Amino acid sequence: MGPGTGKSAITEVEAGNRKLAVLAARAMYEQRAEDIVVLDLRTLVDYADFFVVASAASGARARGVARAAEKALAQAGGGRLNRPDHGTGWTLIDFGDIVAHVFDRAAREFYRLEDLWGDAPRVDWMEGMGSGERLPGGKRPCPTSR
Repeated sequence: MGPGTGKSAITEVEAGNRKLAVLAARAMYEQRAEDIVVLDLRTLVDYADFFVVASAASGARARGVARAAEKALAQAGGGRLNRPDHGTGWTLIDFGDIVAHVFDRAAREFYRLEDLWGDAPRVDWMEGMGSGERLPGGKRPCPTSR
């Protein structure tokens, strides 16, 4: 436990990772990613805490979505470990405890990560983003269109 906090250090790290996963999801949203899901894997695996999964309408949009997530996490102090992109319609960005997946629509339907990780709780990454609040860049959330 941390001195005087009543919380274990691991809990604080996990809370920080949750914030980073939400930050990545919001950055992806700003770049017009579709069907964004944040999966909490902490009780299921030991190699990652969160998956951030999103789709994009085109390859160019997918690259922009991936760059936005990378930039947001870099600015928040998170470093990218790896970013393989083999032209398969799936870009994986490994930030260590957070792994972002950006798919084109066909690859998202084919791989169906949400089904594979169906036991993982979903994180409400739009929490606190009421109609009056704005995303980075001044944009407003529009959850009904996603």
